[in-house]
Amino acid sequence: MGIGSTQLALDLSQPINHHEKLHASPHGTVLYWEALKDDHRWTKIQPGDPVAQLVSGFAGGADTYLTVNEFYGWRHVRQLKSLRACYVDVDGTNNLDDVLDALRAARLPAPSFVVFSGRGMHLYWILKPTPCTALPVWQRVQDALIKSLACIKADPAARDCVRVLRLVGTTNAKNGQEVRGLVLTDAVWTLHELADEVLGAREAKRGKVYDLSAAGARKGKKARKWTGSIYDWWHLVYRDMCAITDYHWFGGVPEGYRDRVLFVMSVALSWFTHPDSLHDEILATARTFTPTLDEREVVTLMAPVLKRAELAAAGERLAYNGKLYDPRYNYSAEGLRDYLGDVISAELNAQLRALAPADVIQQRKKERDAGRDRVAEGRYKQDRAAYLQAAENKAATARLMRAQGKTPKEIAEELGISRASVFNYLKATV
Repeated sequence: MGIGSTQLALDLSQPINHHEKLHASPHGTVLYWEALKDDHRWTKIQPGDPVAQLVSGFAGGADTYLTVNEFYGWRHVRQLKSLRACYVDVDGTNNLDDVLDALRAARLPAPSFVVFSGRGMHLYWILKPTPCTALPVWQRVQDALIKSLACIKADPAARDCVRVLRLVGTTNAKNGQEVRGLVLTDAVWTLHELADEVLGAREAKRGKVYDLSAAGARKGKKARKWTGSIYDWWHLVYRDMCAITDYHWFGGVPEGYRDRVLFVMSVALSWFTHPDSLHDEILATARTFTPTLDEREVVTLMAPVLKRAELAAAGERLAYNGKLYDPRYNYSAEGLRDYLGDVISAELNAQLRALAPADVIQQRKKERDAGRDRVAEGRYKQDRAAYLQAAENKAATARLMRAQGKTPKEIAEELGISRASVFNYLKATV
């Protein structure tokens, strides 16, 4: 059921109200930014700090912002700790009815609350504290919300997890307007629930019952390709790169590989971070893992990654072999392993996911498959032991019927098997 403006209540006017809506059960650091101050512009609020005392000091200030999500100390993607909300920055209107109409038309759920920023609106869908490993799903929801609300000029640049947004109870220095909030549904979502509402409910996987007699025809079937989203895959690559750099922490990444490590990490980040933030993320990564490169060298080396990320953010596509592709770099696991070479130590194979050797991945699959119950999954009608016993019973019956003088054709028809199977059963007795 849609929500009309007449149902709205619960004014959200103080900075502490805004903070508590997003960070009531803190898991990490929340950062505040006072843009007009000459120094000490950033304030970190961590679990256990006197939140009410610290946040009340921002009341009435100008151009003050807070992070939507929580971090390990600083607002970098690699330091993301807890996802707290999905959001949309609307530039095209400050009329709430226009927003609600657009949401109804797109069949999207109403936000938990809205903030009138002085020149537009910020829509928030509050999440239960969600671990950083869910970032790929969160990013897909963000992208879908922004795309669906393009009709009211949802800002496509405001889509990353490190974003800061205006704080209620402060003012917008550009026009002197007060930043105020309004609670709509006050709903708190799990990311799974919100993803189902925004992206569409995931179809339940139904097991296919295989015809075992046709198994031979499928022996040459190629392995299925990766079925997750591109965000999922590059998030795994990024986590693997973190494991690789951690392994080389003492002494640093070997000479000759630092540019390559930085490039792969930058490409992975480009799938999660808007170009405005990507620049800072790459520089921070370089300072940690390639400190011998100065800022100018890093920007020059990573310029192609930044350029392609900008093209993707603008909605452009690159044509290749008659098809259109996302302009961001995309590589296979094998290609990345070849590119990184000896920097991936064999000792790391057990930790890696996307960048593990093919034989390691295959072995993991075998171990997973060994523990599966395909009958319970609905994939097979019976387990292997029951199948072999049934086959042996049919073979014994076929031999008995043959001894009684029946032809292979008659045996096949009576047992419901092929004549080839009958010949195989009889051949085993020779």
